[in-house]
Amino acid sequence: MAILRVHYFSNVILMMSTMNVILPQDIEEGEEVPVLWLLHGGGGNENDWIKNTSIERYALAKRIAVIMPCAGYSRYCNMKYGGNYYDFLSGELPEICHHFFPALSRRREKNYIAGLSLGGSGALYIGMRNPDKYGVIGVLSASSIIPLEHLRDKAAGGPVPPGGKKSVNMINFGVEDTGELKETEYDTLMFIRKNVEERKPLPKVFHAVGTSDHAYPVGLGLKEFMESFPGNPYQYEFHEEEGAHTWEFWDRWIKRFVEELPQEKEV
Repeated sequence: MAILRVHYFSNVILMMSTMNVILPQDIEEGEEVPVLWLLHGGGGNENDWIKNTSIERYALAKRIAVIMPCAGYSRYCNMKYGGNYYDFLSGELPEICHHFFPALSRRREKNYIAGLSLGGSGALYIGMRNPDKYGVIGVLSASSIIPLEHLRDKAAGGPVPPGGKKSVNMINFGVEDTGELKETEYDTLMFIRKNVEERKPLPKVFHAVGTSDHAYPVGLGLKEFMESFPGNPYQYEFHEEEGAHTWEFWDRWIKRFVEELPQEKEV
């Protein structure tokens, strides 16, 4: 596998950005390489997954490419007072990557999106707004799913964003209380429901959270919502075990997530 660090200019967020890319070195002519779009957590960046997990080994075993962009504290949305990170990550970034790396597959069944903590919430948000683009969504310790954040706020502990949670909410959404965002473009549960109602192609959802994690109440809230649909249309999988908001947990579960992805070519 090759690891590439790519600096490029975004015409959407109007700034230079950086991504790390894991890519098979021996791509055959005409081969379509499956892609995992892997998102970092709040306060993190494009280096986190490489520094803190064995994602390179897991990608090698599955023969997939991994794209790890940097999204700052954008919450993976179009910010009220900041960049349009949702447009950037869901639209512009894939086109940039396909231009740089033509072997990356464009097929829905070969594109997956996952993340941890804030990135887990972001993966679910982007994936549910684009069910025609991703075959599988991986949600690890998602702590900021709108409108379920109030469940997290009842839990003890948990990191507070720099400057305080309310100021970050105001910058991202224009409100202090994310409970006001129901039935808006930021409401992930609304998109989950509408996808079913409108009979759109539905991605499989893989969800894992630790029982000692401050995100656990949000995880249970998402579980209850996903299991409310008759027949499990999202092929929703919920996994819980003793664990906290730690890299030990995320390394273990990103390995499990990658192992369960479809595989067309053995390595």
